[in-house]
Amino acid sequence: MTKLRRWVYHYRIAVLLHAILFAAVIAVWVWTRPGMPFGSQDVTWHRSQVNRDLYVGLDPEYPPFTQWTPDQIEGLEADLAREIGDRLGVKTTILIMGSDGFYDALLKGDVDMVISGLHVDPSQEEWVYYSEPYFDGGQILVSRPEEKYQEMKQLDGKTIAVEFASSGDTEARRWERRLHSLSIQRYILPAEAMQAVLDDEADAALVDTISARFFLKDQAGLVMADETVVSEGYVIAMRQASFKLCQEVERVLEDMKDDGTLEEMISRWL
Repeated sequence: MTKLRRWVYHYRIAVLLHAILFAAVIAVWVWTRPGMPFGSQDVTWHRSQVNRDLYVGLDPEYPPFTQWTPDQIEGLEADLAREIGDRLGVKTTILIMGSDGFYDALLKGDVDMVISGLHVDPSQEEWVYYSEPYFDGGQILVSRPEEKYQEMKQLDGKTIAVEFASSGDTEARRWERRLHSLSIQRYILPAEAMQAVLDDEADAALVDTISARFFLKDQAGLVMADETVVSEGYVIAMRQASFKLCQEVERVLEDMKDDGTLEEMISRWL
């Protein structure tokens, strides 16, 4: 066998061994991933399915999202917690706590999740999983139905009413620099800003979604845009180690959005 042939032979053997090694590494990685036969298991999900229970932390001081009544804890987030439990086939137990104790309770395992007006906190993302938003409480345009404004760029040459020093005020000032002309009128309360639109003193109001929903329930003649201008999503916090529970909760939220249950629940309270 010539030197060239020996080199080709050894080269082919080396390539084959490297391919086998690479395939073995991939196989080990796949089979040891969380949830796989030889991977880590979601002990929270396992306990929940065996005991048929789910523990949710809430702060009852923020109606209509959560409030304490003589009979039970109720509100949008309380209903959401119970609906998630029902769709997972478990019983939801609501644990009352202050907002300053949410992450400690989650870390210690006292609760499986927290549903209480939380926003994504980047400082906690190393170990906390945040769901997709179940509600957007951000800034939204409110206008008269005959000239429904969906985006800020449509307000060039118009007048917008905002709550003084709110994030809507900040966003309006940003667009004031972008557009050719935008007049900003500031009010103490969101309701006053929306009333200005009703009184034809402004073309649109940029206010938080919660205030807008409450105002429009009691006052006809105005409509909200389809999407928020400034998003402030309310999310569910869970431990990243509870990966199976996180997947199932996301699935439930998606199903609730698709079948209209979530919007019906929101409209019931807001």
